[in-house]
Amino acid sequence: MSNNMRITEKSHIYSFQTGIKRFFLYMILYSQIFMLFSPLFLNSQENSASALKAGVVYRLSVLSNINWTDTGFDVWEGQEIVFKASGGITLQKGNPMAYCNPEGYPMKTVQQPLKDRNIGALIGKIVKLISIEIDEETGEEIRNEQEELFFIGLEQTVEMPLSGRLFLGINEVVVGDNAGEFKVGLYLAEEGREEPLSDKLY
Repeated sequence: MSNNMRITEKSHIYSFQTGIKRFFLYMILYSQIFMLFSPLFLNSQENSASALKAGVVYRLSVLSNINWTDTGFDVWEGQEIVFKASGGITLQKGNPMAYCNPEGYPMKTVQQPLKDRNIGALIGKIVKLISIEIDEETGEEIRNEQEELFFIGLEQTVEMPLSGRLFLGINEVVVGDNAGEFKVGLYLAEEGREEPLSDKLY
């Protein structure tokens, strides 16, 4: 009688342990499937971006010698964001004639993202990550992205053309010989807000 009880107890313990193991295995499996196929997960993987909070003014520095500065913020299509910039940069170190403010230098070249705007102007970019693939031969990561660029200059209210990560940059491709930075204040515009946040920008 006691032997039967021990066998039964062992069976129950074994079944319980097996059930727990299966549960965790299923959880791991489903989490991996979710991470692999969910676009929301892919976008959230981008250095864990934050959303702009209403009523808050954010201030950033945009260096002129790098192509794009990651703001760390995700935005949504249709949101209106107010930008105001100050400061100045030089498009050629040691050349005082190549100085410009966020409106850019009054010249247009083929070596700039927005060809209809002044070179060196402050611009923005929204990047939406669609998917990530791995090249079977090289093992390299291939990112499928959608991008939308827009002009900012000294001051601009921009309706976001796309949902994704917000970047700020200089309207120039070859930036290695640049120097200086722009200071940028930005906030999420709220309809019907009584207190104008623009007074708190640069």
